[in-house]
Amino acid sequence: MTRERKITRHTIESGEPQAFHFLGVVSAEPDYRLSVMINRHLGSTLRKSEEEIIVNGPAGSGIFSKFIPRDQAFTLVSNRSGGNLLLRKLKNIDFLVLPGGNHTRNEAEELAAELRKIPEITAVFILDSREVSDRNLSLLAL
Repeated sequence: MTRERKITRHTIESGEPQAFHFLGVVSAEPDYRLSVMINRHLGSTLRKSEEEIIVNGPAGSGIFSKFIPRDQAFTLVSNRSGGNLLLRKLKNIDFLVLPGGNHTRNEAEELAAELRKIPEITAVFILDSREVSDRNLSLLAL
């Protein structure tokens, strides 16, 4: 009589973050003024976070500001710090908007449509993390 052995399967999680959509915002305004404009237009409560993104690179270290509302619906991150870029592949993008939690592309499109209504914002692009290859992208995964 043969005994069947029960097969146990183990799933190994990869260290890679889940794919997500985010927005690239082009605006000549400084981060604090843009956060005020977004607050007025969307009725949000963006505030500068104590937590910043620090990246050490060949051009020196860059400190990139983050603005987060109380409800953490999205995060505004500066893509520029002096002469440094957080995501070098997106050199024409000034700010990144990361929708919080589990979100769909439709929610990202709705947020982009609202941001486009702000006159000081020149352009808003919807980006997919799977299509942007940059080593600092993992710093944005929430």
